Amino acid sequence: MTHRIRLFTLAALAVAAALPAMAQDKWPSKPIEIIYPYPPGNDMDVVTRLLAEGMSKRLGVPVQVINKPGGGGVVGFAEMTRAKPDGYTIGTWTPGPGISQIVAGNTPYKMTDYQSVGGMLINDFVLAARGDIPANNLKEFAAWAKKSGKPVVIGSYAPAAVPALIAAKIAKKDGWAYKVVAFPNPSAKELVAGDADVTTAGAEGAISYAKAGQIKILSAWGPHRNPVFPNAATPTEEGYGDLYTWGGMAAPAGVPKDIINKLSSVMMDSLNDKAVQDQFKKAGIPAFPMTADQMSKRVTEDAKWIGDLMAELGMTKK
Repeated sequence: MTHRIRLFTLAALAVAAALPAMAQDKWPSKPIEIIYPYPPGNDMDVVTRLLAEGMSKRLGVPVQVINKPGGGGVVGFAEMTRAKPDGYTIGTWTPGPGISQIVAGNTPYKMTDYQSVGGMLINDFVLAARGDIPANNLKEFAAWAKKSGKPVVIGSYAPAAVPALIAAKIAKKDGWAYKVVAFPNPSAKELVAGDADVTTAGAEGAISYAKAGQIKILSAWGPHRNPVFPNAATPTEEGYGDLYTWGGMAAPAGVPKDIINKLSSVMMDSLNDKAVQDQFKKAGIPAFPMTADQMSKRVTEDAKWIGDLMAELGMTKK
């Protein structure tokens, strides 16, 4: 009898020990939260919410988008990196909070504190110039800038913002002097007002100004030419490198690889949903369907040129 009790006890202990593993195998078993580190209402916010709907249908649990703006994306992204690495808290991110702000020493987290889930979209910036500048592309602009005898005023979010860094990389390659002036939402308006010589503007917002001849589009930033400005070459085409900004999803370091792969897979499937594709067309922004592994490679490549340039410009943490 004692032997039977001992066997029963051992069996019960074995079942109890297996329960945590069984619970883990049931992921996901509760709602998933996506922290969006910017204010609501912009194009990436809308796409994130549509993706959340698609991911929810495929995973069988609610997927909620929570806006946590502040610090150029750093506040919300920091909260995501601190979350329990169980796959129930992920976040949307861009190269700003994910790379350049880290290099500048403006974050409480490191690049090793997060991992990629996948790519979402291209932030379709253009480099736009004042309409009275006699230049229609980067080479012509470089010739004008060097003849002008004064630093070119680049309107952008901040000197360490990735769009400003792309403009700085172009300027350094072509040898023209510049200074970055920060605007909350740089656009064609600063060019028309004469407050900047060039701005890192959103493609859609620049259309009407370009059609009216008030501005000129020197370069369109993306892996391919922007259909909105088909005559504007990409930096890659003109020999400056693969320069553009993106939006994607990331998770805390330590989330198991099988969960990352599942999140990435349902994210990629959701990018093909009609509602998401319709939003891309409506907003005039390209999709950026990259798996977790592909996105990790992209982040490593961007971190290299951004880190090197910021070090050269004296913008790294001392």
